[in-house]
Amino acid sequence: MSMYCLVWKYEVSSDQAKFEEEYGRSGSWFKFFEPCEDYLGHDLMKGGDGKTYILIDKWMSKADYQDFLDENKAAYDELNKKNSDLYDVEETVGEFELLQ
Repeated sequence: MSMYCLVWKYEVSSDQAKFEEEYGRSGSWFKFFEPCEDYLGHDLMKGGDGKTYILIDKWMSKADYQDFLDENKAAYDELNKKNSDLYDVEETVGEFELLQ
């Protein structure tokens, strides 16, 4: 079985520390997804320019991710709205399968 990964790109011009806190491994997004056994964690990376971030969410499968999203849509939307002021741009880079 391969791992399903979603890759996001963020541009953050103001409070990078707050963004890193919320989107890092102990932040609100991790806490939201973490109870799901099919969630395999995420990696947050900061670019050399100091304002570009890449976030990789890791799941057992695309179906597992979609099922979790479907079951928790209202809470997901609320958390997304709460954190939307922490970045200037959010872009979905793509969906990937990890090759083993």
